[in-house]
Amino acid sequence: MDVELPARWADEPTRLAAVRTTRELSTSVEPVLANIVRIAAEAVRAPMAMLTLVEAERVRTIVRHNIGVLQLPRAASPCARVVGDRAPLQIPDLLADPRYAVGPLTAADSGARSYTGVPLHDTAGNVVGALSVLDHKPGVLGPERAQLLGLLADQATAILALGANARRSAAEAAAFGRFGSDFISLITHEVRTPVAVITGNLELLDESDDDVPPQHRERMVTAIRRNADRLVRLIDHLLVTARAGDTLAATVHRSPVDLASVVGDAVRACDARARQTGVALDVQVEPPHGVAGDGTMLRTAIDNLLSNALLFTPPGGRITVRVGPGTTADGQAAVVTVTDTGVGIPEDELPRVFERFFRGAHAQQVEAPGAGLGLAVTEAIAVAHDGVVQLDSTPGLGTTVRLVLPLEPEEPRRAEEMPRPVQVAESTGRFLAWSLPGSS
Repeated sequence: MDVELPARWADEPTRLAAVRTTRELSTSVEPVLANIVRIAAEAVRAPMAMLTLVEAERVRTIVRHNIGVLQLPRAASPCARVVGDRAPLQIPDLLADPRYAVGPLTAADSGARSYTGVPLHDTAGNVVGALSVLDHKPGVLGPERAQLLGLLADQATAILALGANARRSAAEAAAFGRFGSDFISLITHEVRTPVAVITGNLELLDESDDDVPPQHRERMVTAIRRNADRLVRLIDHLLVTARAGDTLAATVHRSPVDLASVVGDAVRACDARARQTGVALDVQVEPPHGVAGDGTMLRTAIDNLLSNALLFTPPGGRITVRVGPGTTADGQAAVVTVTDTGVGIPEDELPRVFERFFRGAHAQQVEAPGAGLGLAVTEAIAVAHDGVVQLDSTPGLGTTVRLVLPLEPEEPRRAEEMPRPVQVAESTGRFLAWSLPGSS
């Protein structure tokens, strides 16, 4: 039996302050949020969708799709339960629940019978509202579609974070304003495209008989996973972009990171894609390669460099990834170098490659996927680690990008403890790994 949520929660003052801030931010990015809500409805084949904020006494709709409800009493809205439970909620039949059987959602002009909502967070983790879809028929969403709805709510959080960044700085606001309709179209495309692939394959799986060949089913599942990863990557990129500078540096959780291991994992992750596109991958590792940093962020930076190289290197080309020593103005460094034999970057575009949302003429011409955030995010991560990103490119010959990071200070080792190099063969190239004496 469901327990009625109290009218106030323990963290309510903090949460309500976050709601007020989110409401203010939403106005600057409302067109993008509206597109995300519409995509959410399309993704789960629901006729209605809305993005709401749960205030002290009411639930306010900030963007909506095919539903006329602008606000609801808090006690009569399932969105309030999403916020209270901090978890997704599905109500198969609103008419069977006395709390919602009579009200704006089930009234004739809306006619909702079923409800699914997922939490909407701000960047501090406060649950400020919900992304909800409603249908005229009773029923529930399958787990995959419910998870997809959650990813779209995270996209909304990332968009709101960009709005917050623009609000903090007049310069950021001016830059954000310059993106205008191009920004709206770009982000909408980058969300809609993977969502369409995911939902299309989910429908095929739903409609397929059990005797569908396993290899066909596996291809569908792989496509779903790949495009879900693409959505997650866009969320990460938008959040890093919004926090670039001192704010991002403050979120770096520093610990010892072996760049050789991070690079090896990143290369293995893109090996299948390289094989499919006919691009050779070569990996070379030299010591030292230990840095102090956030392993997850550094993996994102390296993934971005590899993704760009694969995107713009034609079949028969080669990508060389090298981890080795280098220097910074303050001392010794570890350097990850990614060199490709791709199309290269025109000289007049080089000054802009680290700008957020910048897409070169070639990327636009071939309609390459991506929001133009990869290098901007990589640079932001490098700066947050007291490092730099360097780029050289020659049209028709290829591009070299270097991620330069300060070395982690090391305690002196006795001679007998020094590691010895071991060659490890991999299908993607050659890795120079390290093992201590006596290790397996």
